[in-house]
Amino acid sequence: MALLLPILIAFSVLVLFSILKKLQSIRKANYYGSKIPGPPGHWLTGNMSMFQNETSHGLIKMMQEEARKARDQGYSVIRFLLPGQLLVYPITGKATAKILESTTELHKGEGYEFFGPWIGGGLLVSVGERWKAHRKLITPSFHFAKLEGYFDVFNQESKILVDCLEKFSENGETVNLHPYINRCTLDVICETAMGTKVNAQFNHEHPYLQAVEGYTAMMLEYGYSPLMWNPFLFWLFGHKKRQNDFCYTLKKFTGDIIAERKAALESGEAEKSTSKRSMNFLDLLLSKTESNVFTEEDLRQEVDTFMFGGHDTTTTSCSWSCWNLAHNPDVQQKVYEELVKVCGDDPNGDISYEQANQLNYLDRVLRESKRIIAPVPAVERQLQNEMEIDGYTIPAGANISISPFILHRNHHVFKNPEIFDPDRFLPEECAKRHPYDFVPFSAGVKNCIGQKFSILNEKVMVAHLVRNYRIEPMLKFDESLPCFEAVSKPSRGIPVKLIRRI
Repeated sequence: MALLLPILIAFSVLVLFSILKKLQSIRKANYYGSKIPGPPGHWLTGNMSMFQNETSHGLIKMMQEEARKARDQGYSVIRFLLPGQLLVYPITGKATAKILESTTELHKGEGYEFFGPWIGGGLLVSVGERWKAHRKLITPSFHFAKLEGYFDVFNQESKILVDCLEKFSENGETVNLHPYINRCTLDVICETAMGTKVNAQFNHEHPYLQAVEGYTAMMLEYGYSPLMWNPFLFWLFGHKKRQNDFCYTLKKFTGDIIAERKAALESGEAEKSTSKRSMNFLDLLLSKTESNVFTEEDLRQEVDTFMFGGHDTTTTSCSWSCWNLAHNPDVQQKVYEELVKVCGDDPNGDISYEQANQLNYLDRVLRESKRIIAPVPAVERQLQNEMEIDGYTIPAGANISISPFILHRNHHVFKNPEIFDPDRFLPEECAKRHPYDFVPFSAGVKNCIGQKFSILNEKVMVAHLVRNYRIEPMLKFDESLPCFEAVSKPSRGIPVKLIRRI
């Protein structure tokens, strides 16, 4: 009993300290939040009631409406308050530029910490000298000359995708395009980045795919379940074990690929099995490992980051592009006509790098699709220093969220923003807007290093699908809504019918 009393006192002191610290953070958030436009909130819970019992899509709709009201009053930022947290959203391109062009505020938000066990300190989350050094070393892998070397793989895997879908065209069955695009993209990423064929298009139960889907679904669960934020409860309810199991699969997959590629390079077999130009990403990193610029762990983290960033986002973007084309048959027909004009009428012919860059209408279509539904719902920064945006003081520690779903629905910039109109991206229309009014790949200092790779990959994939099939939707557009995990995954897939063109 004598031993129990000091333990209870110590525990009570810790609890009291935690409560006081939380109350202090609530007071600070409320003080600064009171000076920034945003919906009124409770002194203790802030705007928590607005976030409860909402689907992820419902939350975005609520935020879009709050942003619309704020813009109509001339404001450029809005804020939401959660207990002890100040969330700030720039709602104009000018305000967004203030964040994304900062050379000092590069720290990702707290939400990215969940990916630490998987991607570690890769380019997505690293900062400071490490980020600068790694970015400089990796950038040459995405030079246009290197991208051209990937087109053999883009075409080959896209044709396999077309063949895999043939049976649905023949029997008239509805097909969910999303998992097929998902597997095609994984095959492209693995072969172009790491020189390894995984044949996911023929192996529908690939463990890497299942682990990616499981891990990103956990992130959504983590974001909306405060009990999971406590490390002890996270472990107690088995979430830590699930996370570790997914991480083991993900890391083993990339680790095995790295080991195989390293062995092939050392034995001189690499150039016999794959195109030298198509392997620049992993080869470059391996060369830096040999010269002690990259450690083995650096290498794994950057490969995992590339796999995460290049696979899921491209899959999501391509899926929504097909959904938008299915619901806009006149646009789809114009895309087909441009493909015939630029690439010829052979549906099985390869699309060259030069031809892809001439597909201007398709380019506008893909951009408009990313405006309607961005593949990544938000990019976050956690301020390290106090910052002023358009006269509003935002304290250190606040989370600033750049959400394309808010920026891209600005009716002052995009007239009738709910309407799908590729001509918004004609050069003369783009010139009228602030460059940061459209940020599907983020922008500024930490813009997406692989965005050109992703765009060209998607272009070739969509082109092969449209030149072979007419795509017809089997649900209304808003019956498959974005489900906001790490990416904007379609909640009910992309269910379509495919009609052979030739």
